[in-house]
Amino acid sequence: MTLLGIAWRNIRQRLATSGLTALSLALGVALVVATLVTGGIVKRAFESGAGLGYNMIVGAKGSPLQLVLNSVYLISKPIENIPWSTYQDFLPAARRADGVDGRFAGSVATAVPICMGDYFRGFRVVGTNADYFDRLAPAGGAFRFAAGRNLRDDAFFEGVLGASVAETLGLTVGDTFAPTHAADDGPVHDPFTVAGVLARTGTPVDRGVYVNMEGFYLQEGHAKPLEGADAAPPTAAAKDGTPAALPAAQREVTAILVETAAPAGMPPELMAMGLHQTLNEGRDAQAAMPVRVIRELFDLFVRPLELVLLLVTALVVLVSAIGILVSMVGSALERSRDVAVMRALGARRGQVLATVLLEAILLAVGGGLVGWLLGHGLVAALGPWITANTGVPVSLLSAAPLAEVLLVPLLIGLAILAALLPALAAYRTDVAKWLV
Repeated sequence: MTLLGIAWRNIRQRLATSGLTALSLALGVALVVATLVTGGIVKRAFESGAGLGYNMIVGAKGSPLQLVLNSVYLISKPIENIPWSTYQDFLPAARRADGVDGRFAGSVATAVPICMGDYFRGFRVVGTNADYFDRLAPAGGAFRFAAGRNLRDDAFFEGVLGASVAETLGLTVGDTFAPTHAADDGPVHDPFTVAGVLARTGTPVDRGVYVNMEGFYLQEGHAKPLEGADAAPPTAAAKDGTPAALPAAQREVTAILVETAAPAGMPPELMAMGLHQTLNEGRDAQAAMPVRVIRELFDLFVRPLELVLLLVTALVVLVSAIGILVSMVGSALERSRDVAVMRALGARRGQVLATVLLEAILLAVGGGLVGWLLGHGLVAALGPWITANTGVPVSLLSAAPLAEVLLVPLLIGLAILAALLPALAAYRTDVAKWLV
């Protein structure tokens, strides 16, 4: 019989003890794998907000982090609104009523307004225009629609649903939805019709409900009250029966998503630096660079979390190694007579040593593989919930490749170290004592 066969026979003879040892190791590995994959998902969720087709966000004075979290990740609360005239400052003459370039038009390639403050069944509602999906582009390319089309600027009560929203709520093109004001249990607004459902992007966009900004303005509580004027939106209608747009004097925006212009041969970031400084020195608004703020967020939150996860991982692996040590020590004490018989039949000390080490390696590899499958199975089971809440696609094969590749050799190395003490005890077994 080969040494590997002898090691496997020893495991089968102590099936209960060996099984419990492998199970404890498998549970430890499952926790390690799930922790590593989850850490990777958290990191990808934050990174996904860095390439959505704009390199600057303009909003009210306050925390740049809050501005980015609200505008990019659709979490946190809006700071305040900024005047409609500030948005107009970013538009070229062709898109302004007065036919004059805005102050910053020469520095801007695209400026898309967003208005926030409403909800629909737990998802954030974003008032915007067709430019959001026509002129912005995520890192993977232009926005694509799984069903329907983009909203039209002249259709005041159309909307577009992110992939996670449509999947979670079971809505499709032609369905209607009515946002609520300021909270999920707030006053119910007028219904919007779903014009399109976005294909999944793996970004926070998947978790948004996007409505025509003109219809958003016409909802109760959304018009800026004027001094000496009623705060309610106008009720006048055009000749075709559509409601009249809200006057500019009663409009505000929550933020402006800006892609700066790129002079020939120069990156857009160079233009962004000057515009960023100009806006932040003014009194009306602030500019935040999403990539820079996200990097600071990594340093503040993600990196410390990674260190904690690594510490937990190291402790779990250490406990697993101790489990192998305890099992192998008990096994060595029980098998002293078997080892003596092996020696009497001609087995060399080195073969006895190798048999014990092979037994530990078999336990480590078997428990490790089962744990790997359990860890990925756990992540896959939680995949729909994770995808719905982060926008990051998750499946059975989601992995943290480098860490997982290193995990198996690390477990085998620790198993060998844990088995060295009982292996040396077997190596030094007194044949004469146990055969008397």
